[in-house]
Amino acid sequence: MNKTVILVARYVVAAVFLAYGGLKLAGGQYYYGDWSMTKDTVRGPGLVWAFYGYSPVYGRITGLFEFLPALLLLFRRTTLLGAMALFAVGLNVTVMDFAFGFPLPACLLVLTCTLLCGLILAGDLPRLRKVFWDRPAAKPEAVPPAGP
Repeated sequence: MNKTVILVARYVVAAVFLAYGGLKLAGGQYYYGDWSMTKDTVRGPGLVWAFYGYSPVYGRITGLFEFLPALLLLFRRTTLLGAMALFAVGLNVTVMDFAFGFPLPACLLVLTCTLLCGLILAGDLPRLRKVFWDRPAAKPEAVPPAGP
């Protein structure tokens, strides 16, 4: 796969997740504090922001799960680990955004980032295959005979 395409994908995904993760770490994006709502008065996105904002600690942890792997994408040696983590995070956010009726541009942004993580992972497919699928079979250990 073209190294330039992978490099651009890494930096685009890193920029998006550094921005969103940093926003969450700074205490933004979610609804913290007092709020009152019913299903009749709030749409899906507001419900999601209130749910995640119910606990400021949890809100910051979601920011860490975006921010730290995005940092890993900035370095060649840690790209694979960052892409694997952000693929999982991105897949979760993509499903959530579509399922809860977020605006289409937000859905498409996170879907694009998730697909770019998949592209980055595809660039490392030989290495992934070696680790997860092409392992040599374990040699059977000799079992000592039973008895005295």
